[in-house]
Amino acid sequence: MNEIAVLTSGGLDSAILLADLAKSNKTQPIYVRSGLRWENEEISSLKSFIETINNPLISEIVTLSIDGSTLYGKKHWSLCGEVPAYDEPDENVYIPGRNLILVGLAAIWCSSNNISSIFLGSLKGNPFADATDNFIKDYSEILKIGLNKDISVQAPYRGKNKIELIKEFKHLPLDKTMTCMQPVGMIHCNACNKCKERRDAFEKAGIQDRTKYNNEEI
Repeated sequence: MNEIAVLTSGGLDSAILLADLAKSNKTQPIYVRSGLRWENEEISSLKSFIETINNPLISEIVTLSIDGSTLYGKKHWSLCGEVPAYDEPDENVYIPGRNLILVGLAAIWCSSNNISSIFLGSLKGNPFADATDNFIKDYSEILKIGLNKDISVQAPYRGKNKIELIKEFKHLPLDKTMTCMQPVGMIHCNACNKCKERRDAFEKAGIQDRTKYNNEEI
C-alpha cells in the first residue's frame, strides 16, 4: 500500500480529509509550524482527533517548521495583536503565500521520504489565489521540476463547501477539531472570523455543533 501525505492543521476541513483518505490509504499527516498564535491549540486538537478515530492507517504526525516572523514581521496579526473580528470578511484573514509554504515544505519532505501524493483540504469558495485549481495544478508541475520527483498535489474537496462536509461527515468527532484564531485554552474564542464561519456552517447544515465556545454553555 502506497503512503500519501495530508497537510493537516487540526481544523475542520483538513481533519475530515485526513479521516476520509485514511479509510483506504496509509496516510501521513503533516503539520507546518510558522509561529502563528493558534498553533499549539491546533496541534493538540489534531492529536485528539486522531486518537479518537483510532485508525491504524494514520501515521504519527510529522511537524515541519519555518519562522513566519521573518516573512510577515513580528507585528503581523497572525503572530500577535488583534485578529480579524467575528463579522470581518474572509479577505481580511489572508496570510500571504500560506499554501506556497505549506505545500512547498511538505513536498520537500515527501520527496525525501518516498511519498508522491500530497493532499490539502481547500474548499469551494476559497477566495485566495494560492487555493485555486490553477495554482494547485501549476504548483504541482513546478514541484516536479524543482525536486526532480513525481509529486502530485491534490485538493479533492475543491468542489465542496464546509456545509456539505459537515453533513457528509457528521459521524466524525468534529468537536475535536480547532477552527479559531485566538483560542482560549482548547476552547474556541467565539469572537473571530473563523469561529463565525464554523458556527454558520453547522447551523446551515442543520447539524448539532458540539464545539466548545468561550462564554457559552454547550
